[in-house]
Amino acid sequence: MKRKGIIAALAAMLAAGAPVAAQGPGDGPGSAVRAGYDRMTIGSFRDSYTSLGFNSFNLAYDFVTCGEEGSFSAAYNRPVFSIGLTYNTLGDVVFRNPAGHYSGMVAAYGGVSRDLLRYGRFSLGYDLSLGLSYSDGYYHPVTNRPNWFFSSPVLMYVAGGGHITWAVMKRLDLIADISVRHNSSARFAYPNGGLNYWGGGLSARYHFQDRKPAMGRGFRTPRISGDLYEKGWNYEVYAGGGVHACAAEWLATSKTVDKETLAATHLRRWPMASLGFDAVYRLSGRFGLGAAADAFYCSNMEALEWADAIIYGEEEAAASSYAPFSFGVGAVQEVFYKRTAFFIQEGFYLYRKAGIHGYHGRLYERAGLRLYPRALDPFFITVCIKAHKFKADYMDFTLGLRFR
Repeated sequence: MKRKGIIAALAAMLAAGAPVAAQGPGDGPGSAVRAGYDRMTIGSFRDSYTSLGFNSFNLAYDFVTCGEEGSFSAAYNRPVFSIGLTYNTLGDVVFRNPAGHYSGMVAAYGGVSRDLLRYGRFSLGYDLSLGLSYSDGYYHPVTNRPNWFFSSPVLMYVAGGGHITWAVMKRLDLIADISVRHNSSARFAYPNGGLNYWGGGLSARYHFQDRKPAMGRGFRTPRISGDLYEKGWNYEVYAGGGVHACAAEWLATSKTVDKETLAATHLRRWPMASLGFDAVYRLSGRFGLGAAADAFYCSNMEALEWADAIIYGEEEAAASSYAPFSFGVGAVQEVFYKRTAFFIQEGFYLYRKAGIHGYHGRLYERAGLRLYPRALDPFFITVCIKAHKFKADYMDFTLGLRFR
């Protein structure tokens, strides 16, 4: 009896410390239930309809979420999370200038796909991907001078588009899709023209187990159970920074030296810093809306002043103001999925002095991902792009603290 009592006590202790399944399996805090199934997407033969005319091939491993009614999975119509590789045959592209060339480019990415409409065996939705790509056909001052699109071997890779899926068989799908893609050095270096292209293609997909029944036809936006999030105000402070290669410095250099010297020029990478505070009200399980205040430090004022004197004249530059600090306020919206949020902020500078070429008006944008790992709670991590008129300025990596 004594041994049985000890075993019962241990079992009670284990049960007390075990994760508790939430209403939506896999959606609740600490839930150990893996609610979903796996599939593999292969082929994805895409022809990019640009003047370059290259192809790309894709291989992705997907996880289809299958939470119950009231879960994040149900509210987002069972989104799919993917990791994948894509290969572009850029090496087949012929430059007009024989001294320049691309090469094959491979990208590793993480992605999310979501169906918006379902009807019978067909579904319509969108796809988003973010990752890093590699190519050894980047700009070189001697061997590859005409390729000013990429200035480094490692590049940012961003893709987005839509798809139509046909469930041909029990475990087999055919997909037609169209997407827009971008590769660039993300302002880490210059030259940085980047490469934007769009195209369409066909893919085949195999499900490793029988798929779950579709959750009804048409467009569905069910509510997320109140047990899975806390409605109310959240306050966040964050600080971070990045690196910026100054386009004005490159332009001014091109006006002062010959092409051979310009080709061998390596621009400085200027540190950038940010400090911010926002107050976001969680309206529902999926959305939050609030206001933000930001301070930025831009260390490239020296380069901007020097470049303005060359591009616009010394008198114009002398009459302009240059200050490394700027301040702004704005509105921010967050879209939540469990402990991840996509946010976009439209800001307005209250104070900014960036001379002539570096001044892009009073408005700025910040957009990216916020990750709230349970292991780091109450801290969070942000990866975002700061931009002016939706043209990237630099990538901002921040660490923040959230409190209520």
